[in-house]
Amino acid sequence: MRRRSLVGVALLMLMLGAAGAARGEVEQQGDVVVSFDGGISPRALPRTGVAPVTVSIDSSFKSAEGADPPPQLRTISVGINRRGKIFDRGLPTCQVRKIQPATRAAARAICGGAIVGNGHVQARIHLSNQPPFTFKGPMLIFNAKRSGGDRRLLAQVYGLKPPSAFVLNFRIVKEPGEFGTVIKTSLPESARKWAYVTRFDMKLRRIYTYKGQKHSYVSAGCPAPDGFTVGLYQFARANFGFDTDEHVTTKLIRECSVRGHPGRGST
Repeated sequence: MRRRSLVGVALLMLMLGAAGAARGEVEQQGDVVVSFDGGISPRALPRTGVAPVTVSIDSSFKSAEGADPPPQLRTISVGINRRGKIFDRGLPTCQVRKIQPATRAAARAICGGAIVGNGHVQARIHLSNQPPFTFKGPMLIFNAKRSGGDRRLLAQVYGLKPPSAFVLNFRIVKEPGEFGTVIKTSLPESARKWAYVTRFDMKLRRIYTYKGQKHSYVSAGCPAPDGFTVGLYQFARANFGFDTDEHVTTKLIRECSVRGHPGRGST
């Protein structure tokens, strides 16, 4: 009876924790306010092994005092749970010189085979001799040639007002610990005098065929304990660095359900 009682309490705690696990996080450090959200879909995944998933990250940045420009985002580092797997063997690669400068349509035509995701960037633009304005641009994410053994991504952002394009160069490094896959980049030096990012979001997903077999760029499983059909896991840890020397770190906890067993995470 005691074992059943303990299992019941553990299940209740798991479900209560899951009830709050889908919320994003808001952190403040000095004058910097960061909102961070994200997760994987589908949430119904195998208990053992992995299945194709979409990884989503959504972040926004502002001044606690409402200053314009806001603190300038300089670095992005997002660690994804080590149970997530990236597979890029046989996937085409793209080079910066091919998509910078280029329109979104041209970049897709030139490097479409290397696309592994998409997203958006929003920024406040402060240029001399003209009023500040908000820049919004869709983003295409391309698989790039490895450098120093690390995987790389190129994120091409193209906006129409005014017509402009730039590329963020991401490294994907392996690190010890729970967040074993870390995606990181820095704002280009050329943009640090005029660009103040206020929002950044990205989705990674690509299914492709290599040597006659289908592969997913990103795959994951549901680490639910034996006897449970719903699991909680630490999805991501983000660190954002700003020109004020502030660094904001935040984590996200998410839920999943074991495939074939209905649960809160089965959608």
